[in-house]
Amino acid sequence: VMANQTVSIAKGGIVATLNARCSILAAANPELGRYDPYRPFNENVNLPVTLLSRFDLIFVLRDEPNPEMDRRISSHMLELHMHGRAPESKALPPETLKKYIAFAKRFTPVLSREAAEELQRFYLQMRSVYERTSTVAITARQLESLVRLAEARARALLRDVVTKEDAEVAIRLMKRSLSEVGIDVETGKPDIDVIMSGKPRSVREKLTLVIDTIRKLEQAHGYADDAALRQELEGKGLTKAEIDRILNRMISEGRIYSPKPGAYRVT
Repeated sequence: VMANQTVSIAKGGIVATLNARCSILAAANPELGRYDPYRPFNENVNLPVTLLSRFDLIFVLRDEPNPEMDRRISSHMLELHMHGRAPESKALPPETLKKYIAFAKRFTPVLSREAAEELQRFYLQMRSVYERTSTVAITARQLESLVRLAEARARALLRDVVTKEDAEVAIRLMKRSLSEVGIDVETGKPDIDVIMSGKPRSVREKLTLVIDTIRKLEQAHGYADDAALRQELEGKGLTKAEIDRILNRMISEGRIYSPKPGAYRVT
């Protein structure tokens, strides 16, 4: 639905494909109650990567001490309790904002040459990261997101043309989003596969190493002995904690199983 903005219905003898064109603003709470920056984003919120990868922007809102923000929040809450209403705000009234958005949606801005060149420059720059780190920092899906974001800003400003400034703002938003959720927490390098597949390159390499080692021991002995497996993996640079985490993950995913205590086989 999110990718094609259509929904297919086959019910009561009716088969149809209907438009589902709308903006989606979603929120999710951390699975463990508080966001853990040392776990991948999809593991924190426990949502499938097939869903997460469809969002143009993802931001992490953490409850971290901030004197100015804490003062504003506490003042707002105390004003409500003292006077029964929120303090005066310069924000547009909801009804006025609804009318403005409805009017802005009438505009269908098109990319200018300068805006297109700016988006392409950023896209190629991020793609070149692969040559240095062997990780993919951005894909064509993010380029489409950048176009939508730039068009949205032009539309919000009631313009028919997307300017270079609109493209620059879209790029800043994308950079901020990628810096929060598109980073491999183990290496600190940008890796869009964290969102696109749920597994950054560093994790995929370790999973492959474990699978290959189990297969090798399995061919020699019929199964991979736990002690022998751990000894070989530690010799290749994995820590005890990493081995425990990877084995538990692969068992839960059904990629390996234990035919008897202290033994592993590939499914």
